[in-house]
Amino acid sequence: IHCPTICPRVKKNGLRIYEKYKDDDRVALLSHSIDTRNDTVAALKRHALKLGIDTKKWHLVTGDHDAIYGIADDYFSVATEDPDAPGGFDHSGRMILVDKNRHVRSFCDGTDAEDVSRFMEDIDVLLEEQFPK
Repeated sequence: IHCPTICPRVKKNGLRIYEKYKDDDRVALLSHSIDTRNDTVAALKRHALKLGIDTKKWHLVTGDHDAIYGIADDYFSVATEDPDAPGGFDHSGRMILVDKNRHVRSFCDGTDAEDVSRFMEDIDVLLEEQFPK
């Protein structure tokens, strides 16, 4: 929430994904905060209200520091505390597409609108594969 670097661009592109799939029950979005000290459950709820998102569709989560950073490591996403970095963190803007079997199917740079557009095409392909009409 307090990220002054890449998060505003990632959030903007995340909202594009949310808007496209908000009425599709086959898609869920998950964002986890790496600022476990400041981004409390209450703060994330306020942030969701400010964004106008349904938290049953786009889950904004926080948790134990080691668990959250472990998730980032598991998905090969960079997340480190760095007191010299703006906002105190150095992290990637990676968005990751995980299928219903928890396999990574695609990823993109969430700061790059063109890459996010390609990522949404990958979401459509996965939906067609896993839920054919």
